[in-house]
Amino acid sequence: MVKKKLLLLTLTLVLVLGAVHVAWAAPWGFGRFGGVNGTSPVQELGLTDQQVTQIQDLQQKMYEKTRDLRIKLMDAMFSLRQLRWQKDPDQAAIDAKIKEINDLRAQLQQATQEFRQQMDSVLTPEQKSKIESRRGFGGPRGGKGMRGFGGPCFGFSPSAAQTQSL
Repeated sequence: MVKKKLLLLTLTLVLVLGAVHVAWAAPWGFGRFGGVNGTSPVQELGLTDQQVTQIQDLQQKMYEKTRDLRIKLMDAMFSLRQLRWQKDPDQAAIDAKIKEINDLRAQLQQATQEFRQQMDSVLTPEQKSKIESRRGFGGPRGGKGMRGFGGPCFGFSPSAAQTQSL
């Protein structure tokens, strides 16, 4: 009984943290609140009209590519909650649903990584430098830490050299 409660608590925590992670994910940009002093990323980075168009096109493609995945993920998470609230939960069904959720998350993460690489190709080295300095890389893990708080919320992962030193 204690093992089941611990497992349930652990899985609930993972799901809650996963939901927070997705909510703060902002695949590229300046977090949830715009740039410094309310400026837009376009102004802050000095993007050209062509770059803005390319970025908007990439964002639209990313949205369309991941929309169905995000909906499937929400549905799977709801199904998992329903499975857990059964009088006699079927552990095999719960495990299968957890695997499905993890697979969907992996697919979303892969799509996000591809999007980040495409975004990287649109920006100049100076613009990437502005993003990195604003993000606050202070070490191999990205300075301040998590997405939305100085981590890779800007759409760029640490360089290969930084990643290898982790």
